[in-house]
Formats: sequence, C-alpha cells, structure tokens
Amino acid sequence: MTDKRYSGIYAIKPWWQQQLTGIEHILVRRRVHPDLITCVGVVFASLLGAVLAASAHYPWLALAVIPLALGRLAANALDGLVARDTGLARPWGEVLNECCDRLADIMVFVGLAFNRDVMAPLVWLVLVLALLSSYLGIAAKAAGGKRLFGGLLAKADRMIYLALFSPFVLFYVATAWNWLLMAFVPALLWTLLQRGRQAYADLQQVAERKARDEHALADQSH
Repeated sequence: MTDKRYSGIYAIKPWWQQQLTGIEHILVRRRVHPDLITCVGVVFASLLGAVLAASAHYPWLALAVIPLALGRLAANALDGLVARDTGLARPWGEVLNECCDRLADIMVFVGLAFNRDVMAPLVWLVLVLALLSSYLGIAAKAAGGKRLFGGLLAKADRMIYLALFSPFVLFYVATAWNWLLMAFVPALLWTLLQRGRQAYADLQQVAERKARDEHALADQSH
C-alpha cells in the first residue's frame, strides 16, 4: 500500500508505467530478471553522477542528464512491473530495491558534490535530507503502516527536476545547480513533515484497529 495524500509527481506513476508497457513486455518475453533491472537503475544513477561531476569541465555533458534521469526512472518502475508479471516478486526483491534506490541517490548527489562549480556542503545537506525522507517512508512500513513514497520532493521529483534544470546549466552557468539545491532544502524539509504526519496518522489507525480487535477477542473469550 502507498500513500496518496501527498503524492507529488508520484501521482503520475500509473501513466508512466503505461508508457513503459512495450519495454515491459519485451523484458518479460526475454525473461530478464527484475533484480538485474534494479541494478541497471543504479548504473544509470552512477552515470548521471559522473555526468554531473564532469559537466563543470565539459558543459555539453549536461545534455546527457535528461536521458540518464529518465533511464533511472524507467528502471525504477520496470523492476516492479516485471517482477509482478513473471511471478518473481518476493521480500528479498523489495529489500534489494530499497538498498539500490538509496545507493542510486548517493551516486547522483556525490557526483554533483564533485562538480567544482557546486557548493559541496549544500549537496551533502540535500543528500542527508533525501536519505532521511526515504528512511522515514521505509520505517513507517516497518512499524506496521504504509510504505510512504509521496511528498513535495520524493525520489521521482528529484530526478525530474534535475532533468528539467539541466538546460539552464548548459546555456547559462554551471553554478545554477546551486540554485536548484537551495530550492531542494526547504522542499525536502516539507517532505519530511508530510511523511511524518502521514506516518503518525497511519500508525494511529493501526493501533486503534489492533485495540478494537483485542477488545473483540476478549469479549468473545467471555
């Protein structure tokens, strides 16, 4: 189950999955394992990080940000779709996917931190906040609630905004990445607040249902 109250770009997930139907069918026919697709997503993120780092020396590399970000998003959607279609969905796949998603975030922002025109402390702050928001989404599920994906600046949002902002870097100035990062900080703080409120509400409902079930069971025993 996923949260829908604070969906952000996550709201277009069904549309995005529909656009990938053709690729999905090809991968299923060729029996491509979903874990491999998950790992390919990390490769896209690593290449994106390398491009972000090198674009300070070669500004034309900013042209590669859009296809690499879209490739990262496509792999992130396709692994789950293929796992479902092939019957290979399993708990370990979910664990691998979560770990690889966090690794992908790290690769992207570490690459940006190595860009000489970007303020590295600002990148580290954004990365910490991004990882905290992801952790909060996972912790909510571990505590018995829903897995929280949404919010003002979730994973997909970060990739989309990086892609949309890349032309400004190419045609204007490389330090423009700092402007985007400064916008990311309050957006991520708001995302943490959104997810925290949603997790609290969900877990309150879980606790209430558990109390009602225990009360009903106690009545039946009498």
